[in-house]
Amino acid sequence: MIREASIFGLEVPIQVWRRIGLAWSVIIVFLGISIGALAADPVRPKTPVQTNKLSLPAFLARKGFEVADAASAPAGYIGSDSCRECHREEHRSWHGTFHRTMTQRMEPGAVLGDFEGAEVESGGYRYKLTREGDTYFSEGPDPDQLMYWVQGLKKAPPANLPRVKLPVIMATGSHHYQTYWVPSPRHAGVLQTLPVVFLKETGRWAPREAAFLHGPDDPERFVTQWNHHCILCHSTGGNPGLDPATGALRTQVVELGISCESCHGPAAEHVALRRSLKVDEKVTVDPIVQPAELTGKRSSEVCGQCHGVFLHQDAYGMEFAQKGNLYRPGEDLEKTRYYPRHPRTGSTASAWADLARNPDFFRNRWWPDGQMLAGGREYSAMRETGCFEKGGMSCLTCHSMHDSDPDDQLRRDRPGSSACVECHQEERYNAKVSEHTRHAVGSSGSDCMNCHMPHTSYALFKGIRNHQISVPRVAPLESGGPPNACNLCHVDRSLQWSQEWLVRWWNQPVKSVSESAREIPAVADWALRGHAAQRVIAAWHLGWDPALGVGGGSWVAPVLSSLLTDDYGPVRFVASRGLRRDPAATNWQYDFVAPRVEQAKAREEIERRLEARGKEAHSADGSGKGLLLPDGRPDWEKLRSLLGKQDRRSITVSE
Repeated sequence: MIREASIFGLEVPIQVWRRIGLAWSVIIVFLGISIGALAADPVRPKTPVQTNKLSLPAFLARKGFEVADAASAPAGYIGSDSCRECHREEHRSWHGTFHRTMTQRMEPGAVLGDFEGAEVESGGYRYKLTREGDTYFSEGPDPDQLMYWVQGLKKAPPANLPRVKLPVIMATGSHHYQTYWVPSPRHAGVLQTLPVVFLKETGRWAPREAAFLHGPDDPERFVTQWNHHCILCHSTGGNPGLDPATGALRTQVVELGISCESCHGPAAEHVALRRSLKVDEKVTVDPIVQPAELTGKRSSEVCGQCHGVFLHQDAYGMEFAQKGNLYRPGEDLEKTRYYPRHPRTGSTASAWADLARNPDFFRNRWWPDGQMLAGGREYSAMRETGCFEKGGMSCLTCHSMHDSDPDDQLRRDRPGSSACVECHQEERYNAKVSEHTRHAVGSSGSDCMNCHMPHTSYALFKGIRNHQISVPRVAPLESGGPPNACNLCHVDRSLQWSQEWLVRWWNQPVKSVSESAREIPAVADWALRGHAAQRVIAAWHLGWDPALGVGGGSWVAPVLSSLLTDDYGPVRFVASRGLRRDPAATNWQYDFVAPRVEQAKAREEIERRLEARGKEAHSADGSGKGLLLPDGRPDWEKLRSLLGKQDRRSITVSE
């Protein structure tokens, strides 16, 4: 059953809170001094905060955070360097992945952000980012007091928080954007996030609140601590190091980032065994784990230890706080963790009870129909499918750490739909593909994933394939659910159009649809009238090559331009990215985190250009029905009318 309280902002079951409450309360008090001392004078700390110029290793040790050496590493971990001696090719291929660089020390070559005096505003505060030699600094509001207001009082902090200069000691992310960590000025071992991120795609800074799909009025978007939450999946052998008697933290990791032992288990016994062998001596039992040799369920759990929605089982919450990750590859993942299931797909009495007790937990991770909304939770999605439960599908069916492009880590030996037809060997899936897909062989419509794994999960400014393998079904926009696969390719077609074909081809039941669902492209309806998650998924597909190849046209840019002043940063960013593909956006200037008045001016400029070109770019095939006037100009009145009916419910996606 899910009932939650908050530890450092991490939502945990109320039963866990009660069992470990004493120790964590010590930490909360310790952090806040804790809350009582700061409450007496919340905008002036009792002692001044000094700039720290120690070297990085010395500073980490002083602040209660360390990367372990071989002698002190916990539970048989020895680090990835020990693997390279025998497994050079595997080490090389892993070394080129984004798993390795998930978390790194702040060292030249690892830092993406501009620390040459850049200034960024987040939550009304200015952050100045500087560098002195190989040491990086942030000057901004006191992070402890920011945490006190946001997490302690659940209030927006005052404008006059004292400013402090702190060394930036760690970076997380290297694929899409990078976020950074500073030490608490008061509390040893606690690492606080800087509420700013550096976007790799644009080479620009952005406030954290603009980089995540998070309800605009929720102040908690500013504050996160690394030790209790991020440590579990963004490092190897991570241990918060809680002393339950004092509340002190001695946080330790074997390696920053996801390394060999995250997937293969602690390697000390394996290395010792191999080094003790005589020439040609055989081994019958080796303590190292090879995920490819596990059952599909167990191998998928290796990935699911991070790529899933979970909470620690009640009996193990305190043990994690003191000892770190309790799961080891090859073991039963759910021995120490609880993986909730949405009741609409994993319908059990406990699932319905979980939903009733904590609807926000599900709302931030799943669509209302039980499909997975939050990206990065692929294991939780895949385990709801027949392919996994009955067909033997696993993460390794499609993905490989060592033989893939690091971007999506799809296996090189199974391109396209080849992984699907290994199980689905019937003639209609192979020799007579078009009879099943109703699309030409080799087209995007005959790609199994586009119909059964559409990009309806969201994270990192993009749509991500839903691993909850399903069949396309039409649902009205008003249901709040995910867009259907048909209209995410046929972006120029209405919801009514898709329903007619699904009824004709697959005998699906007829459902009533709204007037707009009969008249305009469904993607435009989701983009303009939908809630924030629907809007960002729709906007992403209006920049997706296969969709534009099927149903693009001059109607796309006016829809995207309508989102340039959206309340949600990711919606604005994704819309502007798609809009830049249009020739009308050549040399057009737009900043998705600029003040609203500047965003409005940029929107007016691009819409003037779209208006001026008129018939010149008018689609010959009539795509975008209902959104263009007869002469090819955008029907701004229709667009504004739809936008005025936008679903403005607060949406947060727990990426």
